[in-house]
Amino acid sequence: MQFTTKRDGNRIDVSVSGKLTFADSATFPQFVEQVTKGSGICDIDLGGLSFIDSTGMSLFVHVYDAAQVSGLKVVIRNATGAVSETLRRASFDTLFEFR
Repeated sequence: MQFTTKRDGNRIDVSVSGKLTFADSATFPQFVEQVTKGSGICDIDLGGLSFIDSTGMSLFVHVYDAAQVSGLKVVIRNATGAVSETLRRASFDTLFEFR
């Protein structure tokens, strides 16, 4: 998994690409810290994400928990194919707004 972040005031735009798997779990704390700093809105673009496994899905549970504490609104956008299907089957669309 690769990710980039861009801040503009109380908005953060995150772009995630590659495959999000157990092998990336060491980067989860850094990812969660970067995307959940402050309050406002976090827009996570998954258009470049080609695969996600159950460990990868747990990253979004950590993001959700941290966002609840800080009052951050998280939007997931551009999830397609198997990534979108996997997240929706796991009811992640009840935790996050999907666009």
